[in-house]
Amino acid sequence: MSSTRTPAATLLFLVFGLGCAGVLAALVLWGREYFLLPAVRRPLHDLHALLRSSGSIGLSCGIAGSALFLLNLSYLLRKHLLRVRWLGSLRAWMSFHVFTGLTGSLLILVHSSFQPRSSLGILALGCLGVVVTTGLMGRYIYAHVPRSLEGRELRVEELRHRLLRYRSQLAAHGLAFAWLDLPERSATVQDQARGTLACLAGVIAGDRELRRRYRELRGRILRDPALAREASEILPLAREFLRDRQRLDRFADLRALMGSWRFLHRWLAIVMIAMVAFHIALALKWGNLHLPGGLGR
Repeated sequence: MSSTRTPAATLLFLVFGLGCAGVLAALVLWGREYFLLPAVRRPLHDLHALLRSSGSIGLSCGIAGSALFLLNLSYLLRKHLLRVRWLGSLRAWMSFHVFTGLTGSLLILVHSSFQPRSSLGILALGCLGVVVTTGLMGRYIYAHVPRSLEGRELRVEELRHRLLRYRSQLAAHGLAFAWLDLPERSATVQDQARGTLACLAGVIAGDRELRRRYRELRGRILRDPALAREASEILPLAREFLRDRQRLDRFADLRALMGSWRFLHRWLAIVMIAMVAFHIALALKWGNLHLPGGLGR
């Protein structure tokens, strides 16, 4: 039953993310008159010294956003280099990865004053948008890949074993075996030549099938007087069983999607980081930045 609960780290970073988004939304609402002005009229506004990209608030948002992007990369270090459990589970680090990526993007958007003007700034912001979009797509795929409680990807044998355990638990509650038949032929023997779009379409179709099967099973459980009394315990288990069964059916599709997405997202992120680094270097050299130590002008 523990796998049906939302991890505490996910809830924590969700709360932090919503809080940061709320603060930024309040900031945008406060400065909406400035942000709605065309570029040629902004220098005459009272808030220009604060909200322009090199202003006190605008520059602070840029620095904070860049710092969050650096922290965002720590997920890769934790996953590939620091494989020690006391640092926390991969699920928690993925939640942190999503939080820093989205919050950092919002900060950079405010830093740009919603109107980037330099070619490099526009390119960097465009790369950021593409990386965030692919990141959200990857989060959707990531949520479908079967994992342990620590966040490690499961092998097909482990997934099948977990399905059998769920089925045993449901059978102990009196659910008929005929309602929970395991697939005889899993996705591990599917044709591996399916393209990325076909795999994605298969996963989306699987989601629709999962919802249909769950509604059908839920209705049968609630119509049975004996099962209905234990519905609060049976239904979460039944949902997990059906979800894992869809994962088993689409196992090859999910592995192919994760491989393609990791390659695309990684190289897009590298391009974005390079653009951001150039943007920061040029801003330090030529920008009107009032930084300590004489780095800006």
